[in-house]
Amino acid sequence: MADAVDGLQDPSASRVASRLADAGVLAARGNSGMMMSHFFLGFAEGLDGRDRATPRDLAGAMRRASDSLYQAVEQPIEGTILTVVRESIEEVERLSPTADDLGALARQMLAAASRSLERTPELLPILREANVVDAGALGFVRFLEGIVALTNGESVSAAKVMAASLELPDAVAAARYPESEDGRFRYCTEFIVHGSPPPERRELTEAIAALGNSLIVTRGGSVAKVHIHTDEPARVEQALSDIGAPVDRVKIEDMRAQHRRRQRASRAARVAIVTDSTCNLPADKVIEHDITIVPMTIMFGDEALLDQVDISHEEFVERLEDPAEPQPTTSQPSPAQFDGSFARAAEHADHVLGLFVAGALSGTLGQAQAAASRVQQASVRAEDSRSASLGLGFQVLRAAELAREGYGVDEITAELERIRASSGLLLTVDTLKYLKQSGRVGKAKAFLGGLLDLKPVLSVDVDGALVPVDRVRGRAALQERVIDLLKGMVPAERSRLRMGVAHVGCRGVADEMTRVLEDEFRPDEMLVSPAAAVIAAHLGPGAWGVFYQAE
Repeated sequence: MADAVDGLQDPSASRVASRLADAGVLAARGNSGMMMSHFFLGFAEGLDGRDRATPRDLAGAMRRASDSLYQAVEQPIEGTILTVVRESIEEVERLSPTADDLGALARQMLAAASRSLERTPELLPILREANVVDAGALGFVRFLEGIVALTNGESVSAAKVMAASLELPDAVAAARYPESEDGRFRYCTEFIVHGSPPPERRELTEAIAALGNSLIVTRGGSVAKVHIHTDEPARVEQALSDIGAPVDRVKIEDMRAQHRRRQRASRAARVAIVTDSTCNLPADKVIEHDITIVPMTIMFGDEALLDQVDISHEEFVERLEDPAEPQPTTSQPSPAQFDGSFARAAEHADHVLGLFVAGALSGTLGQAQAAASRVQQASVRAEDSRSASLGLGFQVLRAAELAREGYGVDEITAELERIRASSGLLLTVDTLKYLKQSGRVGKAKAFLGGLLDLKPVLSVDVDGALVPVDRVRGRAALQERVIDLLKGMVPAERSRLRMGVAHVGCRGVADEMTRVLEDEFRPDEMLVSPAAAVIAAHLGPGAWGVFYQAE
């Protein structure tokens, strides 16, 4: 969400609130995350059209946010984030008629929220039993602490964060989970429903309300996000699909198994994963695995745009092909962006592991390693993936899976080193123009110089530098050759296989390759992704690549 407003050209109150609300819908995870996204949606509605906001305006917007939050929850439970939001906003409403200092009002709201947070165990027996406060409510208090820090002229990282000093036990591990069949619903699920606009909240709610509990539906301008605890995830997905809009599955988590793992790992240090925007991972994967993305920068002349934040793949390709546009250039993330991303990842982790595009292709790794040494609140390590695009993305996914299972940084990096030996990529470009302009051809320079009208097949070496593999005449022959090469590269003996296709404005070719890969290799997981703008700038329209990771 911070990235969504970083560098925003229109600083009006309504525009900032709207950007936060839209980002919150996609970024939300779990009950509390979904509730916070509804808070921002309601807040944005309350500030609609306002360039600036007075204390009374803010109080009204917050009341709209609190009402939106309660309306979003099918069965509101006091003692959660609901209570803390409502009671702190009641304090703002009481003070706003005479308030003329937003900083003082923010401090009063924080004080009220902190008092309310301390009372949450009195309202919810499961919290009292585990000797913890509600995690979502604590998150809201931390959000307010950041607001107060900013109004005091401090950096957000300098805010005195309550969670850092309380050393709270793991509530999930400490609480009891009913093991009988008549206990709570087993699976925590989230789905994204698309549409312009998406189906109405009431329609979505009525379609699945009978299939579980903890139902929350958050609806933005182009997507709706649905959270529900259920025993029948497939029926929930089908019921949403029957409404007639496209549905993406974000997560299906077995809470019973998750609880057991948390009990086993409650004494283990948590590892957070950070990567850059060249990883090409779909948004649902980033959300599901709680991955922090540091965006690269694309520049058209003096116009600087954050990759996948300020400009989409489709918008970038359109401008790339426009002869009236200046030739785009790319830039690695700034030190401040790395500092902020590492700090956010470290908020809920003892260790942070960063995996970045190959150092042989970009200076991003060096910036990340410099930033890692500046982080104080956690141990941060920045590693070279020696790959790019989905080759990087697959390593990030595996690292996030291992971190969730309780593995430490050393164990994760050792496993990634092993997996790299059974992973690889093949890519091609439709024109050599962009690749030659990029200056990143490395060992393939002489090879590319003699291609004329032939199409190259490229890969990366053990250091992540581009290397030539073959040259082919014609698209049909090119696709056949890539499959033949992959047959000699993908290990025959494997327990799991991830495959993916990334492309620059040629979704039809990517879909065709996907069908062939699925028929030939039967991967356990298959991803198709448009290339990040930074990668597209160096490869050009019509480029595509195939990636695999075998375990």
